[in-house]
Amino acid sequence: MVEVFQVLGGIAGFGGVALGVLYLLYRDLVRDIIRRRMFRTLTAAQATALFGTVVVLAFAVAILGIFATLAESKGVRQFVVLVGMLLLFLLAVLLIAVRTVTGPSARARGAGRNGVERSLATVRRHVESGEPDQAERALEASGSARDSSAFWYWKARIALTRGNLDVAAGYVEEALKLDGRDPYSIALKIELLLLANDPDRRDRAARLSVESTGLSGELDAWLRQLRAEGMFGGGVRTRTQFEARCPLPTRTTEDAHAE
Repeated sequence: MVEVFQVLGGIAGFGGVALGVLYLLYRDLVRDIIRRRMFRTLTAAQATALFGTVVVLAFAVAILGIFATLAESKGVRQFVVLVGMLLLFLLAVLLIAVRTVTGPSARARGAGRNGVERSLATVRRHVESGEPDQAERALEASGSARDSSAFWYWKARIALTRGNLDVAAGYVEEALKLDGRDPYSIALKIELLLLANDPDRRDRAARLSVESTGLSGELDAWLRQLRAEGMFGGGVRTRTQFEARCPLPTRTTEDAHAE
C-alpha cells in the first residue's frame, strides 16, 4: 500500500508540473506564436485544435514509452497504477472536450455568431445605401470581435463611404494583418490603391491582383472585370465608377474563413 501511495505521489507531482507547462504552452504557443505569428489565417478554434492534437500525440507516445520501459519490469503494481491514471486522465480530457463542444455554452456561442452575422448584414446594408453614420453605429453594436478581419474590413468600408481613403487604407491593413488571405480585404485594398490615382499605387494594385489570383472564384471574377474595364490603365478613377462598373465582391458573413 505504501508503494502505491508513493507512485501516486510521484504521479501527482509530475501532473502538477505538466498542467503548469500545458497552461504556459496554451497561453504563449497557441494564442501568440501559432495564431498570430506562424499561421495568421488560423482561427482560435483551429489553433486550439492543433495544440490539442499535439498534446494527444504526446500522451500517446508517452503511453507507448511506458509500455516499452515497464514491459520487462517486475513492478507490476507501479505499471498498472501509472497506466490506469494516464488512461483516466485521457478519458477525462475527452469527456470535457465533448461537453465543451456540445454543451449549452457551445450552443450559446453559435447563437451569438448568428446574431453577429445578422448585425453585420445590417452594416452592409447601410454601407451600400451610403449611410456611414448608421453603419458605424450598427458595427459598434454588432458585437463583432475587434481581433477579427471582418470588423476592420467594415471599418474600412465605412471610411470609404465617407471618402476618407487614407483612413480606409489603414483599416484594411489591420484586416489583412489578421487574415492576409481574406479575398474581400484584398479586393478592397486593390480598389483603394486604384482610387489614389497614383502610378506607383496603380502598379502595386496590379501586382497584388496577380499575386491574389486563385484565392477565391469571386475575387478572380472581380479581377477579370477590373481588367476588362481597363481599371489598371492610366486615367483618373472615381468611387462612382467602381460602384457602377466593378462593385466590390459582396461579403455576406462575419468572415470568409469562419473566424
